[in-house]
Amino acid sequence: MKEAIKNNKKVIIIGIVIIVLLLIGVAFAYLTTTLHGEKEYLVRVGSLGLRLEEGNELTLEKQIPLEDSEGMILDGFNFSLINEGNIETDYTIYLDDIPLDEGETRMPDSAIRYSLTRNDVVGDADNLSNMGVNPNRVVDTGSIAVDETINYTLRIWIDYDATTEEASGKTFKGKLRVVASQHVIPETTKKILADNELQEEKENMFNYASNGNYLDMSSSPQNNPEYVTNGLYSIEDEDGTSYYYRGNVNNNNVQFGEYASDYYVYNYSSRYFQSLETCQEYNSSCSESNRVKLASAGDKMHWKIVRVNGDGSLRLIYNGTSANPDNSDLAHSYVVGQTPYNLEDNDSKYTGYTYDNGTDSFIKKEVDTWYKNTLGSSGYDSKVIGGRFCSDSSGYKPVSEYGFSGMDFNVFASYDRLDQSATNYAKPNAPVLNCPSTSEIYGGSYRLKAGLITADELVLAGENPGVTTDSYLSPGKSEIEYWSMTPAAFSIGGAYVWIERERLLNYGVGNYSAVRPVINVTTENGFTSGDGTLENIYVIS
Repeated sequence: MKEAIKNNKKVIIIGIVIIVLLLIGVAFAYLTTTLHGEKEYLVRVGSLGLRLEEGNELTLEKQIPLEDSEGMILDGFNFSLINEGNIETDYTIYLDDIPLDEGETRMPDSAIRYSLTRNDVVGDADNLSNMGVNPNRVVDTGSIAVDETINYTLRIWIDYDATTEEASGKTFKGKLRVVASQHVIPETTKKILADNELQEEKENMFNYASNGNYLDMSSSPQNNPEYVTNGLYSIEDEDGTSYYYRGNVNNNNVQFGEYASDYYVYNYSSRYFQSLETCQEYNSSCSESNRVKLASAGDKMHWKIVRVNGDGSLRLIYNGTSANPDNSDLAHSYVVGQTPYNLEDNDSKYTGYTYDNGTDSFIKKEVDTWYKNTLGSSGYDSKVIGGRFCSDSSGYKPVSEYGFSGMDFNVFASYDRLDQSATNYAKPNAPVLNCPSTSEIYGGSYRLKAGLITADELVLAGENPGVTTDSYLSPGKSEIEYWSMTPAAFSIGGAYVWIERERLLNYGVGNYSAVRPVINVTTENGFTSGDGTLENIYVIS
């Protein structure tokens, strides 16, 4: 059947026309332009402009279905947002339907794929949500500073797996709609700041775990009680001021989403995969007999707030189907699987969350599958934004060039930034939330619906290389270690990525570790209830 579908793809014809509609603030002023590409257009209402660049009429005619790797290199449709006013502005970009002509039949969203690039940060390709699930179709959301310009490229193509019935002779027509309003502090941020006294960062604080432990290479692990650090702190990220939780805190608990149906993974040799396909990619002997239940229909999803992002959204890390999982087995833990990061490790590129200019790592396929089959196929998807994720492959060079003596292997910038214990802290550890300039040959800066935590976020939260910690992100059981998405090093022994295992460690990508998804959630009206404690967790409806 699959082969028959592929053979029929060449007859699928689609016409796509994009019209831009700009709706600004409370003035409800509408402007429409059709795009013919002969010159540059600038549409402006009030202080926010939408610039349509030359030669970018978005029309697909007589197209055949494409693989994602092909769709994501299309020329696409370029446009820009420009804030020429005197106040910071929030905005949301939607992709709406427009009426079809007589005789045309609408193509279902399930047959359409898209990718959005924002200021050269590549977004993930994903299905447009079913209209009944996410009728607003949010393409992107954020804030734009005074005099700032944000450049976009939108690519749309027919899903390679679209059936003839879905796509043949069907039409998709849409319009981009931008809604802008004065920037305001989200109610969730106000609530978090009201529930937590903002702490001041101590000098060289990140040389220590949040429990005061640090590694003295001349002797042994030490403890300095003056550096016990718990609470809410702030740091700048790419979108403004971010407020992050650190240490042994227990008032950052959130309930958001639920499993709509029983959810299964595939257990092969104590590795737990999200699909039969990836299980068989790992070992062809995997079969349906390896299927085990991870969650039951109706199970609530629980999360920990890692931080409030600079754009006001919440960055959440999965915490299982209970606010306080006991980690007795996978179904009662805060992870969704246990797999290798990549199935190959003989090249530095396999440290990347993507590599070879966009090939998904094995771990990314697992995270994407989990999201698509859970939140991504529910109404909760509309609350999850395409948030920033960073797989920092910058600064790759011999470790000696960073001042580490007695070592002979190559490392990434994160190694120098986060693990100065071997130099007796010649420089302080210095985690960042701004993604460094990163080669997209492997690694990259992304906009994704779901990803993994970074090593920098683990250090901000209170983790530290080489010493036992007790932060809210520490698993408490060494066998439930989990992957970050930050490259660490490459040596004769293979490629290494940072993981969390009661401390920050670098770990070979061919080994298996747990999958603990991270998402970014936007809430317009604050939490529906709660104060973040285990007894009264925050709830996002």
